[in-house]
Amino acid sequence: MKRTVFLAVALFVLMAVGVYAQTEADFNVSNGRIRAYNGNATVVNIPARIQNVAITEIGANAFQNNVNITSVVIPNGITTIGNNAFRGCTSLTSVTIPASVTTIGEGAFSGLSKLTSITIGSGVATIGEIAFYGCTTLASVTIPASVKTIGYNAFGGCRSLTSVTFGGTIPANGFDADAFGQNNELGDIRAKYLAGGVGTYTRPNGTSTTWTKGTSAATAPAAAGSQGLKFDLTPDGKGYSVSKGTVASTIGTGDVVIPASYNNLPVTRIPDMSFIQHPIINSVIIPNSVTYIGSKSFAACGQLTSVTFQASTTATFDIDAFDGDLRAKYLAGGAGTYTRPNGTATTWTKK
Repeated sequence: MKRTVFLAVALFVLMAVGVYAQTEADFNVSNGRIRAYNGNATVVNIPARIQNVAITEIGANAFQNNVNITSVVIPNGITTIGNNAFRGCTSLTSVTIPASVTTIGEGAFSGLSKLTSITIGSGVATIGEIAFYGCTTLASVTIPASVKTIGYNAFGGCRSLTSVTFGGTIPANGFDADAFGQNNELGDIRAKYLAGGVGTYTRPNGTSTTWTKGTSAATAPAAAGSQGLKFDLTPDGKGYSVSKGTVASTIGTGDVVIPASYNNLPVTRIPDMSFIQHPIINSVIIPNSVTYIGSKSFAACGQLTSVTFQASTTATFDIDAFDGDLRAKYLAGGAGTYTRPNGTATTWTKK
């Protein structure tokens, strides 16, 4: 009798978990393109391969109007995010786009009313029309140096947007006159950028129409990423290492984005003790290009509570790179965002 009850309870638990578990069967796939997602998971980790076929594209309308998803991890290897792919996913709060993506289609992330964090990978060349239209809670965005086209109304309706960082040169004919809303809805940012170039532009609030280029903009790296980071050429001359530089004095939010490339070479190393005891970091995004994370590189960062790895990697990852069990959790769980409740906790959890 006890055995029967135990089996019944176990079956119930498995069934309950199964409702929310993500499987390959949840994805409708054809020739490496995700045509539709039919699952119920709230946190979606798109597989790099499905049915042993590499996934290279998120097709048009694939996740459209899915109100269950709160976060999505897009694997390195996907090159295209199709038109309206995530349109109307009103519970989605964060998205990280890897460096492999070159095209963000029309309306791909439009109408995401709870989106607060978007990382645009360093390979993106085209941001399509209305790509982020109506993302009303998005406060800041970094446009990487790779971007050459920003389409009509791409950021229209993003009424909370108060900080935009441009990492490179976008030609005037590729930067739609209404990219930030029709009739200068979000103000004069395009005109200010075309006059001022690379850097961070801010406005005091979501109703102001006047944008101002930051005084530290001249130090912006030649790729997407946080301003003030220090880059050193690796001994083989084939990449760069990155360290905190002056980031502590130029980043007010405590969020650090490490770019996948700098001066057209990959960022491959986070050296030993490179960010140790950083006083303000509360989150860091590590790109798929990184192959070395050194000893105590983020040790004793008392505000650090969120770390995002953009891809699973065979990187040399020192056991003492982070406080707590983050390394072990990452080696078991792979790409994604890991959090802890506060800067002294030793237990990390994958979102």
